[in-house]
Amino acid sequence: MTEQKSGFHYGWVVFIASCLIMLFPCCFTFNAASVFYTSVAAELTGGSSAAVGMYMTIVYLSMFVCLCILQVGRLFDKLNARWVLTACVACIGVAFVIMAQATTIILFYVAGVLLGVGNSIILYLLVPVMFGRWFKRNVSTLVGIGMAMTGIGGMAFSPIATSIITSSSYHTAYMVYAAITLVVGIPCALLIASRPEDKGLMPVGYDAAAEAAAADAAKSAVVEGVTVGTALKQPVALILIAVYAACVNFGLTMNFYLPSYVKSLDPTLIGGADPMMVGATLSSVVMFGSLIGKVVLGWTNDKSVQGSVIFGLLSGIVGLALVLWGVRANIYLAYVGGALFGVFFASATTTTPAIARLAFGNLDYSKIYAYITGVCALFAAFGSTIWGVIKDVTGSFTGAYLTDITIMIIAFVFAFGGLAVAKKLPREKR
Repeated sequence: MTEQKSGFHYGWVVFIASCLIMLFPCCFTFNAASVFYTSVAAELTGGSSAAVGMYMTIVYLSMFVCLCILQVGRLFDKLNARWVLTACVACIGVAFVIMAQATTIILFYVAGVLLGVGNSIILYLLVPVMFGRWFKRNVSTLVGIGMAMTGIGGMAFSPIATSIITSSSYHTAYMVYAAITLVVGIPCALLIASRPEDKGLMPVGYDAAAEAAAADAAKSAVVEGVTVGTALKQPVALILIAVYAACVNFGLTMNFYLPSYVKSLDPTLIGGADPMMVGATLSSVVMFGSLIGKVVLGWTNDKSVQGSVIFGLLSGIVGLALVLWGVRANIYLAYVGGALFGVFFASATTTTPAIARLAFGNLDYSKIYAYITGVCALFAAFGSTIWGVIKDVTGSFTGAYLTDITIMIIAFVFAFGGLAVAKKLPREKR
């Protein structure tokens, strides 16, 4: 194998291809999905938001089953990554074709299973696993860029999809999603080699001397923290931190209903503007806020995890309040609220792992964090449907928004309570 001292390293092909998969198939599933809800509800469910939101619940549940029960992550070790990823992209593309042709909401639920299967690997494993194999330096930065592609795509495609829905139909918009997913995603998947050694290469940034020195240093390194056994035998801290994380993941699913809320308003309440375009713009602004939030919260985590928790939750509370009430005073207040809600959205992937590490240390971090993410997936699975149920029962989004704000307020108690209890847990060194 060679280090490839000069020239264009194939690792960058893997990087670009992975980013494009995140930008299109993954983004279409999550960050550019909310603009369809109102149109689909009007045609297939008689206006029921909960019935439409159920398909996203099925997406999350399918991912949970694939990751935690079927453990599909092992496929990356056993099979060629390009074929695994090609199958995942194909599942997503076929799902969008089904959604485009659906004449009943049941077919959306079938598509939800396919979306969950495909994204279980793409959303959670593609970027961190592939980049970790192909790069030895600046891996965290590259992972951040890769994950940010979904936000960039959300900003770009929410208004585009809305324009297609307005000028044609949501069926056409889903077919566009399907075509781009298959035409761009499958060739990109086929370009991704499992490991550098498959190409006779070493990872980008590999330094044999530095690797040897790191190995020597690792022999004497001491890792400290709470063991997974202790965390499970004395579970109060684990439960509190997990519930905090679950509240955040549950709360951020309101993102799927922000455009629907704006579209439900009388145009006279928003200065006569087109509710469809305002809703699409709001969705893009949330994604922009999420991009900025990942950078800001990443920096504040290094300074104070507690400060990041406060900043993230307050951003969500103020942001959602501005969307709920500010839009009636001035559209731009709603956009500010959307950006702040995006910061809260970002806290799920930045502050949650940081607070878990602060509470339990590094000793068995990955094992303990697996329990926390499992709870997050379950809560997120039901959020999309529950907000729709509240809206359908009460006749407006006000009750759903106020419930979400209340959950964010309660999350403060779980976060700081969990940290306080975790301080009393016995630590071990290894």
